[in-house]
Amino acid sequence: MSFPADSGVSRPRASPGLLLLGLLFLTAAAVATTSASADPEEGVGDLQCLCVKTISRLPPKHVASLEVIKAGPHCPTAQLIATLKHGQKICLDPQASIHKKIIKKLLEI
Repeated sequence: MSFPADSGVSRPRASPGLLLLGLLFLTAAAVATTSASADPEEGVGDLQCLCVKTISRLPPKHVASLEVIKAGPHCPTAQLIATLKHGQKICLDPQASIHKKIIKKLLEI
């Protein structure tokens, strides 16, 4: 069934606010799935490295805790994850000399 072009029947139109909200949601979803930050990726059960990008320097006064994940089938290198005092998790470069010492000490425990 088709309507003539000028039949007086109007189709409902999406509000501009709703279209903007949908576009914003899609953009946020795309950024969230493709960003490569120093934050560890979620999905601990996956067989992959959690740290996509690392940083080599971080002032110790900002660190609340450190976590070392040993190298294994999931990732070829050890991963050093610092939880900052405000809750953000940052991946530290395991090849930095100071971080190598930290990893060695933490893995001995």
